[in-house]
Amino acid sequence: MRQAELTSLIGLRDSDGDRLVLVRLERPNGTRGYMLRVGTGSVFLTAGDLGGLSNVIRSELASANQFRSFARVIWLLILCALMALLASAITGPLFAYPWST
Repeated sequence: MRQAELTSLIGLRDSDGDRLVLVRLERPNGTRGYMLRVGTGSVFLTAGDLGGLSNVIRSELASANQFRSFARVIWLLILCALMALLASAITGPLFAYPWST
């Protein structure tokens, strides 16, 4: 009888320091499954489960990128406001002329 073959796909660490491992398991009867281990726990996934998990991860990454872009725009606006304030403090108001009262 053939033994199941394990192929490690991912080995990362989460924010708590736990190791995340996704392992492909090829069974002797030809079926393929996946085992996701996080820290000391594990769960077995089918290809459909893995596809659904992939969709969830992609949507989470997209929302995180949108938040990151929004944060960059806010920082850019703050930087522009500070630069305008600094320029105004050095040169004085640009709209005021010496002959105006």
